[in-house]
Amino acid sequence: MQEVFIGRQPIYDRDMRTQAFELLFRAKDEGQAVFVDGDAATSEVIHSSLMDIGLQRLVGNKTAFVNLTRSFLTNGTAFVFPKDRVVLEVLEDIEIDDEVIAGVRALTESGYSIALDDYIFDRSHAPLLHLAKIVKIDLTQLTQAELHEHVRELRQYDVKLLAEKVETQEQYLSCLGLGFEYFQGYYLSRPVVVQGQRLPTSRLAVIELVNKLYRANVDLRDLEAHISRDVSLSYHLLRFINSAFYGLSRPVESIRRAVVYLGQNAIRNWITIMALRAMDDQHSDVLVTALVRGRMAQRLAEECQLAHSDSFFTVGIFSILEKMLHLPMEELLQELPLTEDVNAALLHREGPMGDALTCAIAFEFDSASETRRFRGLDEERTGQIYLEAVAWAHDIEATVAQAIPPSPRYRRR
Repeated sequence: MQEVFIGRQPIYDRDMRTQAFELLFRAKDEGQAVFVDGDAATSEVIHSSLMDIGLQRLVGNKTAFVNLTRSFLTNGTAFVFPKDRVVLEVLEDIEIDDEVIAGVRALTESGYSIALDDYIFDRSHAPLLHLAKIVKIDLTQLTQAELHEHVRELRQYDVKLLAEKVETQEQYLSCLGLGFEYFQGYYLSRPVVVQGQRLPTSRLAVIELVNKLYRANVDLRDLEAHISRDVSLSYHLLRFINSAFYGLSRPVESIRRAVVYLGQNAIRNWITIMALRAMDDQHSDVLVTALVRGRMAQRLAEECQLAHSDSFFTVGIFSILEKMLHLPMEELLQELPLTEDVNAALLHREGPMGDALTCAIAFEFDSASETRRFRGLDEERTGQIYLEAVAWAHDIEATVAQAIPPSPRYRRR
């Protein structure tokens, strides 16, 4: 199990009310960012904020400011964010050209808000300034005269100004007098590091999915099958789609429905982010156990012609999460809102899904014969289904890569 860290620094309005938090990449629990690969750092922030820690814990009902590199602006990956909860920042080292402007325009036309980070005024950037809503000015990069000139030039555009790296009372009062709308910096508040935990993911499973996603005429049923093979991918996908920020009227509790609901484009973005971040192997015995439980529960439901057999699979694979994450099931389910039937099965072994899980575990632990029956199926038939599930799980496990390249090295910024 891997620990993840995200820094967050508040952004205040003129009345010193917190309006937002900027989310900052942290390789470990330390006060400064360390990075080499900007795409990897951005991917880590997106993944951790959406899946590992959650936006609710990071920013509550406030807005999240997220730095984006060129590739995230131009390839559509940023669309994974809920548009009404984030401001996407164009980093200062990005070359502003037609491709970047087209990417930013696509985001703004879809309802996203754009901020220009550490911005140095340039008249040639007018097309970008017309798309932005906020311009962040790094006070350490400008003299007082240059700051006044920047404010004068930028007031010609429909943007709000954010003073960044406000480190003294003098700087704060100066920017307040110049009419800045927002303020951020050590004088007001230092970044706080928030820690979470990540469920490891098989790199091979992700790579297989990425390859399939970019083929023409991708089959959503095939995507569902591949995602279902990996417990971590399944967990993160369902947590992602059931985020409170997406406001679904009812929980999505199966991989099949998540894939259908999100569609090919959103799934492609999600998997691409998964592929960029660092991943670790999960012990193969735990993986096989999860797959056996999921497959057997699903097959029992199919054999008895019960509805939502895909949810039976979800119950089976998620039943092992306590062991994988070393956290109580109650706490895990708070982060992953599922239907009452699925929760009852996972917490109390209740209902048809709970009975199917009990049956699968009975074979796993060689329990009493009465627990090996399910509905109208006798022990002989459920035993056959169990052996089929074991064979299926080992076939899947055999495809999981045993060696994963080391995580990228980072340097302090």
